[in-house]
Amino acid sequence: MSGLLWPEGGGALFTGVPEGVVAGFTTLSLVPDELEADAGARRLAELLGATVVEARDVAPGEVVVSGFGDAVVTTERGLVVAIATADCVPIVLVDAAAGALAVVHAGWRGTAARVVDAALDALEACGARPGRIHAFFGPSISREAYEVGPEVLAALDGTLPPEAAVPGRGDRSFLDVAACNEAALHRRGVSAERIARPYLCTFGEADRFSSYRRDGSAAGRIFTGARLLP
Repeated sequence: MSGLLWPEGGGALFTGVPEGVVAGFTTLSLVPDELEADAGARRLAELLGATVVEARDVAPGEVVVSGFGDAVVTTERGLVVAIATADCVPIVLVDAAAGALAVVHAGWRGTAARVVDAALDALEACGARPGRIHAFFGPSISREAYEVGPEVLAALDGTLPPEAAVPGRGDRSFLDVAACNEAALHRRGVSAERIARPYLCTFGEADRFSSYRRDGSAAGRIFTGARLLP
């Protein structure tokens, strides 16, 4: 059964991951808001047990971090791949049998652009199969804390599961972006038993997570990533 392990010193590791894979995310106790991004990414690498990384086209000791709305896909063993978020949805996708791994940054714009589908397409090009893929969701803003305008729902038209949006004030709605991406995984054949979503709210847990909606430009970043063990 999937869950979370909270090592002393901060951060969290997903349990129930396939053999040969390690995945997790940072917390404020491991990566405070004032810590520089490069240092935060390195602390994630240490959490995942990677003190020195050697892979093609990546300098030893470096960590690959994606930008907004992107995904990173790799088949390189020992390479840490990670994304940085501060309310958006981080997802780790892995097919251990194919030796293929992806990390996804899914804000509402990336979700509307079907970033999960793009990541799954890239994984399948590496030999992955939806029926073998495991998905692990990191912390993100919850539906109860994320009120959006009608333009956001319009952009997501066709991708919203029934429970993802509920009425807010006036023409606004409360939106569960993680639920949209979970539904996208189901549509592509990733079974519910292989999806781990711990429902950790970045906005509500101020002592544990950064949140842009709560803290604005002063917010730091949460690093979520994984690596295929050598």
